[in-house]
Amino acid sequence: MPLFPELKTELEVLFSMTENNEKEFVINRYRDKTQNLRTTFDKIMKRAGLQEIPRPFDNMRASRSKEIYDRFGVTKESEWIGHSARVRKDHYGLVTDDDYTLAAQWEIPPAIPPLNGRNGS
Repeated sequence: MPLFPELKTELEVLFSMTENNEKEFVINRYRDKTQNLRTTFDKIMKRAGLQEIPRPFDNMRASRSKEIYDRFGVTKESEWIGHSARVRKDHYGLVTDDDYTLAAQWEIPPAIPPLNGRNGS
């Protein structure tokens, strides 16, 4: 999977910190498989005064899946996210408010005039 610019910037900042520049991993605090990231995430959301997000990790995965699909297509999305095109269709095929807005603004291209004034038959 490519390292997308918004993530690359944050990782470079972490890596440039003196205590991280010789370590293999930049994020070490959450490497324990028993660490409950959901509880920590909920605490951060609450402290930030943000509304609770149901199933935050599933929703973040679905959002990135849609972004990749919209920009790069089904093959790259399935490969980079790590599931089949069928799984993407069944579980990550989101329709957003932006999709409705784009559809409402869609303009039908003008009709192509027939060749030599004939109707093409």
